[in-house]
Amino acid sequence: MKHFLCAKLSCVLLFLLTSTAGFGQTRYEKIAIYDKIWGFLKYHHPSVARGIVDWDSVYVHDIDKMQNASVSKLNKMLITTIDNLGPIPQNKPRPTVDTLFKLNHNLGWIANSKYISHQLQNKLKEIYVYRNQGANKYIKQNYEAADYSGEKKYQNMILPNEQYRLLFLARFWNAINYFAPYKYLIGEDWNNVLTRFIPKLINTKDILSYYRAMLQLTVALNDGHAQFSFEDGDNTSINNLVFGKYTAPVYAKIVDNTVIITKLVNDTLTHKARLQKGDIVLSIDNSPVGVRMKQFRAYVSGSNNASRNHYLSWVLFNTPKAYQKLKIKRGVRIMDVKVKCILPSQRDWRDLTEYQSNATGYKTVGNSIAYVYAAQIWSGNLDTIKNLIRSKKAVIFDVRNYPQNDAFYNIFGMFLPNPKSIDYSLLMIPDNPGYFTWKQSAKMGEINKTPYKGQVIVLADERNQSQGEYSVMCFQTIPGAVTIGSQTAGADGVKIGIPVGGKMVISYSSYGVYYTNKTPTQRRGVKIDIYVKKTVESVIRSDDLVLARALSYLKSKGID
Repeated sequence: MKHFLCAKLSCVLLFLLTSTAGFGQTRYEKIAIYDKIWGFLKYHHPSVARGIVDWDSVYVHDIDKMQNASVSKLNKMLITTIDNLGPIPQNKPRPTVDTLFKLNHNLGWIANSKYISHQLQNKLKEIYVYRNQGANKYIKQNYEAADYSGEKKYQNMILPNEQYRLLFLARFWNAINYFAPYKYLIGEDWNNVLTRFIPKLINTKDILSYYRAMLQLTVALNDGHAQFSFEDGDNTSINNLVFGKYTAPVYAKIVDNTVIITKLVNDTLTHKARLQKGDIVLSIDNSPVGVRMKQFRAYVSGSNNASRNHYLSWVLFNTPKAYQKLKIKRGVRIMDVKVKCILPSQRDWRDLTEYQSNATGYKTVGNSIAYVYAAQIWSGNLDTIKNLIRSKKAVIFDVRNYPQNDAFYNIFGMFLPNPKSIDYSLLMIPDNPGYFTWKQSAKMGEINKTPYKGQVIVLADERNQSQGEYSVMCFQTIPGAVTIGSQTAGADGVKIGIPVGGKMVISYSSYGVYYTNKTPTQRRGVKIDIYVKKTVESVIRSDDLVLARALSYLKSKGID
């Protein structure tokens, strides 16, 4: 009898657990459907798009009822919500032309969802046919970028309650769904991202778990421009809470999952701790670096592994403690050291790109080669640099950095015989959500009867992002130019933030940048003609393999 009762009780408990899990999953699916319909109406229904209805308030008021309703009741409430918006003007929009970019447009969920009745489907289809044309309160185009200034900011809402957390998720998800040019390159079905993060946002209980969930949501974009931060771009307080407010006084590089110290920030502290440039870090605070990298990578954005590792190295040593224990390897020796930490603000972000702030920006290498460090091209030295280049058989443009000013672009004219377009932009269309239009860039340069005829070499790697990658693309238009290096960050287009409450935004690449043959650079990076892979040994020795390969290439052409 006892065994029978135990077995029966186990069955009951199993039934309750599976029933609860099933109920939870159904609840999340209903929230997802409501989020999609709410977002669809936001950008398509004229009464909502024009701001006649406070659409955020509708969401916050209805979300609890919608998620707890039966499927039949859910449909009735949604139909009532649509009917309450009033009749739709029967004005068909202009036809969608074949030249538009269509890979991001997907409304298949309307017809394929088991939660949407035929009656509701027909209403949504009618709204799409007679969708809003002209101005939209919630989205507009500012130059080429998306503009979300019409959204309510809820600036005092530092830790939103559940309804507002779900609102901000719905706002962000729909903005990306309809207006992110690279949605098709994210690498995960965007519908799955919504259902994956609904329970994460529901189950956040404090500011730390909320920040972690929002960082993970940001990472899901697989975009080097993606950042969860305050409106001014500052994410210090977020990083301090999630990763720790102190850091070891070092810079590091990650190569083949090996962490190598590349620079010391504070000689006094690092000398006392016996740290040296070139040390391999095996563990941080008793955690193997492989484990720590996996933990931290969940909260670090990047378009590709090279980009993500680049930014991971910036926070990898963060800690809540004033001292940090490191296990390091130097040659064959393995040592345990303890180092006093500094504040992250005591490091210069430009050192992350090995920015040469004291460099003149140009020099002669060998007898016939001009070397130009692109970040140090200024209006004051532009003519000197041009004269140096003209006197040499070859020029190496080291673009492994971020341009510091617009004077950088004034150098291209000396290489091009005629003005030339650099790229195509892919721009969202506010009144045709999900579709994008192509725009060819303005031509750079001028008619030049005596363009430079020497060999042009361009150096690039993961430190090139956004404008840094665009700079490489500009140099690549020079006839015969050769690009040497490794995969760049793959994040292109102006960085724009979507407000998510508490003076915070999630940023993303808001318009697309493509080569003139419409090949994307997002995630994959710019084209590399000669690939050079860094090695652990080369980083330890501070060898510049990319520059060395450029010089050997020129030597093979008889230039040295």
